[in-house]
Amino acid sequence: MSLKLYLVSCDLLHEGDYASLRARLRTFEARPVLAGQWGLRSTHSATQLKDILREFLHEGDRILVTEVGAEVASRRALSNLAEL
Repeated sequence: MSLKLYLVSCDLLHEGDYASLRARLRTFEARPVLAGQWGLRSTHSATQLKDILREFLHEGDRILVTEVGAEVASRRALSNLAEL
């Protein structure tokens, strides 16, 4: 299977530390793009990634996993998605 590029966006609404979420994202070699957003490549589907990562979120937090198409543009992002 080929690796697909995903953008994971989270609204982290709970006060406290999300170290376990960040640790899990590191296992995917995810890189921060913006506050609350990470880019990663995976053979998993968007639904599978959402289900994996939601285990590390608090009730009420939000998550959106989007497969990124061929064209990507950004300005001052923390990581360049095109280089992942």
